[in-house]
This record gives sequence, C-alpha cells and structure tokens, in this order.
Amino acid sequence: MLTVKKRVQKYTESEKETFKTISTSTIGHLTDFGFLKNFHCTVPVFKAAGEVITVKLSNGDGWPLNSALEQAEAGDILVIDPSGNETHACWGEFRARKAEQIGLAAVIVDGAVTDTAHLQRSAVPVFYKSISARTTKSLKLEGEVNTPVSVGGVVFEPGDYVIADQDGIYKFNSLHYKPLVETAIQKEKMEQGKRKIIYGKQ
Repeated sequence: MLTVKKRVQKYTESEKETFKTISTSTIGHLTDFGFLKNFHCTVPVFKAAGEVITVKLSNGDGWPLNSALEQAEAGDILVIDPSGNETHACWGEFRARKAEQIGLAAVIVDGAVTDTAHLQRSAVPVFYKSISARTTKSLKLEGEVNTPVSVGGVVFEPGDYVIADQDGIYKFNSLHYKPLVETAIQKEKMEQGKRKIIYGKQ
C-alpha cells in the first residue's frame, strides 16, 4: 500500500529566503545537531536550499518515487529513505531528468544511485551513500510520501527546510531555529567585517 500525505508549510517565504543566505559551516560553528553524515555529492561545488519532500521505500521497490515526483515542486529537495538498502539504486538518469524538468533544488538518497555519468552533468545535485548497477524495480508493494523518515542520522518531516553546500547538509529544526538563525547572520556579518579589515575585501 502506498501512503501519500499532503504537503506541510512550516516556514514563511521570508524565513526561507533568509535560510538560503546562510552557509552550513556557519551553522556548524553553533551546533552539532541537524547535519547529515557521510554523504557524497555528484557535483563538486554548488549551493542548494529547499523545502523537503520525503519518500520511504521498501524491498527494493522504487514505485513510490513516481508519486513523490508528482507531489514535488520547483525548488524542493527530495529526501529518500530506502530502508537501509544500499545495494539497489533508486535514482538514475531518467528520474534525474524528471527532477530537472520539475526544477528540484537537490536530491538526498540514503542509499545507492546509478547512471553517474549523467548525474555528474545534471543541474540537480544528488547526495548519496553508494553507487550500484543493480536497481530498484516498480514492484508496487508499499511506500510512503510526506511522512517522517530517518536519513543520515537526521529525522526529516514534510515541510522541513534544508541548506546544502560543498561543506555539508543541514536541516533546520522548527522548534528552535530562530535564535540559531539570528546568531548565524550576526556571525557572518562579523566575519565579513573582519575580512575587510584584515584583507581589504569581503
């Protein structure tokens, strides 16, 4: 059975625009929580940010991804929990092309990807754990879209917001993000001033 929940809005458009301006390394000076562990990326230098759409797969069944991509909108980040399966790749060229058409900001796969030659050329960065020529199948068994998932040691819920760059991937916590964001902005302003004084540039 496939369970599909509705999208959730946790943050205002103004807050999301502010999140985009912050570097993950700035957040990393302020907290250890909310960072994903041990992910590779298909492109070396980038910056991505977006609202989360979650997908939970089971038994090598990639079928729920079709519904997730139907739910997704431009600027979203797709977060895929393959239930510990790092053997069967659930993301490859044709899903990447669909993501490009939608305008996804990024994809996070807590497992395997394939067709890496295309993924490395794609405009949509993909974070992944492993590479495999063996792929998921459309088995139509079960799965979930927009439900809580655990990926990279972090719990994701629909409507969460993620920022990612070459230094890391961070998910904001809706329970106490405001003081963290305020401190991060102040820190980056202070560092800009310091660069200007010491190096004569920002």
